[in-house]
Amino acid sequence: MEIREGFLRTELGGRAYVLPFGQNIADCCEGISLNETGELLWRGMESGCGSEELVRFLGQTYGLPEEMEGRLKEDVEGFRKYLAEMGMLQGGEGEEYGWNPLYFSSGPLKIAYKGPEVVYQKYFQQFACGEGEGDLTVQIACMPPRHRINGRVILRNGEVVLIDGGSVYIFLFPGFPVLAEMHVRKDGTHALLFCEYDLIDRDAEDIFHAIRFAVLVAASERGLFFLHSASLLYRGRAWLFSGRSGAGKSTHANLWREAYGVELLNGDLNMLGIEEGAVMVYGQPWCGTSGISTEKSYPLGGIAFLKKALENSCEVPETSEKILAMVQRMISPAWEEVLLRRNIAFAEKVERHCPVWRLSCRPDREAAAVMKNTVDESLGTRE
Repeated sequence: MEIREGFLRTELGGRAYVLPFGQNIADCCEGISLNETGELLWRGMESGCGSEELVRFLGQTYGLPEEMEGRLKEDVEGFRKYLAEMGMLQGGEGEEYGWNPLYFSSGPLKIAYKGPEVVYQKYFQQFACGEGEGDLTVQIACMPPRHRINGRVILRNGEVVLIDGGSVYIFLFPGFPVLAEMHVRKDGTHALLFCEYDLIDRDAEDIFHAIRFAVLVAASERGLFFLHSASLLYRGRAWLFSGRSGAGKSTHANLWREAYGVELLNGDLNMLGIEEGAVMVYGQPWCGTSGISTEKSYPLGGIAFLKKALENSCEVPETSEKILAMVQRMISPAWEEVLLRRNIAFAEKVERHCPVWRLSCRPDREAAAVMKNTVDESLGTRE
C-alpha cells in the first residue's frame, strides 16, 4: 500500500503534521502529528520506499545494529497499520470482508467471487468451477467506501457514471440503490463493490449486472470480447445473429429453433476469443432478459448482421462494412482510444477467420431458410 493523494505533510509551530485536504476532508479524514521517527517513515513512503527499504533506512539513520532489525520491522509495520486505519493509504483493495470465495467461469476466465451466496446461487451457480487462483476477484464490501476516489469523468448517462481514478475505474450506478460504487482495477484483476447489506436480497440482480462491467474489463485485458448477439448451435458450431436494437436477432434465432430444432446458446450476448487460430464462442452468464445461456463453448461458424426488409436475401458486405458492423455491436470497453483500437484489431481477426453476412429479412421462416442455405453452402465449400 502507498500514501493516498490529498494529504499534506507540514509543520505547525515547529512540529510535523499530516493534514487532509479536498475530498479527504469531505470523507472526514483526520490529521495526525508525527514524531521524528514517524516523519522519517512518512518521507520514505512519499518517495516510494517499501517496508524492507524503510527498515534499512531507519537502521542506517540511527546507526542501529543488525540484531535490532526485527524490532524495526515491527515498528515499520505498526506505523503502516496506523496509517491504514486512519485512511491514509491506498492499494488495500484485496482486504477481506468475511466472505469465503466461490468460483465460477465466464468463458476461459476464472472468477473468485467473495460476497453473499444469494447472488452466486441465483446467477453464477450454473457456471461453478474448481477452486484456485482467479483471473478476476470480485469482492463485496457491505459498507460505504471509507474514502472516495475522484478523477476524470470518462462517460456518463442515466445508468452509469465512469471515472478514471488512475489505477482503477470507478463506476457509479444512479439507478442501483444497493450499490454505492464499484472500483475495478484497470488490469482486470480485482473489483470491489460497496453494497448496502439490507438491500442485497432484493436487488441481487443489480449486483449481477454491475459485475458484468468488471468482467468486460478483465476479458478485454486477456483478448476476449463481447458481441451483442443471439447465438445457436448448428453442425457443431456457434452461429451469431446481431444487429441494431429491434432488428430481430432473437426472433430469427427462435425461427431456427422452431424450424430446425437447433439449440439456442445465448439470447443476447456472446464472448469471443481466439484459440490456436480458431475463433471461439464461450459460454458465460450474461444473456440480457432472454434467460438463455450456456456454460459450454464452441467454434464460431459465422456472424449474420440482420436488417429489416420487405424481401429475404443474404449477401457478403465489403470488408470494411463487416469490421465496422462488429465494432459497432461490441460491448467490450471502448472508453478510451487504446480500448477502441483493441476492439478494432479483434474484429479484423474475426473477419479474416470466419464468414460475415448481411441478412435483409422479414420475421418469417423463409428468412431462416435463406440464412440456413447460405450457412450450408459456406460449410460445404469450407469442409
